[in-house]
Amino acid sequence: MPDFRTIARAGLVLLALSAAPAVAAEPTARVSGGDIAVRSGPGLRYQQIGRLADGATVTLDYCTRSGRWCLVTDTGWVDASYLVGWAAKIEASPPDFDGFGW
Repeated sequence: MPDFRTIARAGLVLLALSAAPAVAAEPTARVSGGDIAVRSGPGLRYQQIGRLADGATVTLDYCTRSGRWCLVTDTGWVDASYLVGWAAKIEASPPDFDGFGW
């Protein structure tokens, strides 16, 4: 017969785990295509403030609405075309897409 204390402890552990907030994964990407410029803002008109090495893995805060520039956490803005591996950068089907019964 199971011990009541063991069952009670297991119940408390399950309760504590279910109350813990879920931790969202931070969006990461990898630099591909050479060492890339880091800029002070989202565009070529902004000053270059550093460089990221080819193959570096970075964490992204967010990207511009157009998806052209991304803000790398604690670093600066980079041209998003040199970043791979972030699912949110994948373009959606265009609104005039005629497939799948639309």
